[in-house]
Amino acid sequence: MSRNILKTGRLTLREITPDDLPFLHRIFGDAECMRYYPGIKSFDETARWFQRLAFDSYASHDFGLWAVTDRQSGALLGDCGITLQETSAGLEPEIGYHLWRDHWGKGYAAEAATACRDYALETLGLARIVSIVRLDNIPSQRVAERVHRRREKFAKAGNADGSLVEFYLYITDRT
Repeated sequence: MSRNILKTGRLTLREITPDDLPFLHRIFGDAECMRYYPGIKSFDETARWFQRLAFDSYASHDFGLWAVTDRQSGALLGDCGITLQETSAGLEPEIGYHLWRDHWGKGYAAEAATACRDYALETLGLARIVSIVRLDNIPSQRVAERVHRRREKFAKAGNADGSLVEFYLYITDRT
């Protein structure tokens, strides 16, 4: 049984379970969903991704990527949560989200990410939370602009060959 973490008006964010992996692999194995990533993932790569950024992270940090579900139907829509990612300031808590494309454009990503931001600052007591978005990923920029207070640019390894890519770093500091 997975633990519910957050509820919003339309969504429940809960811990991911191994039973969620086949649906989540639909996202990570889909070229359109992974357009702004170096490439699609195999099922085993998807399972390792969630082992590190969900299961291991829950145990180590009490946060990670969570399943985003519809509150009414219980349907799994994708994932959203807090992971530790390398930024220009070092290792920082970052809000990431991935939804199956049928659920794009409905405000779910912003709703889930806003709940994660508030949870990070208020419940976990973190001083700062960020989102990392590629310069060409306009849909995720729109989400991050609704969630965060300011934006900077930074470069990090982001291509399959390890070459540097510029990203926007959206930032919210606890006030």
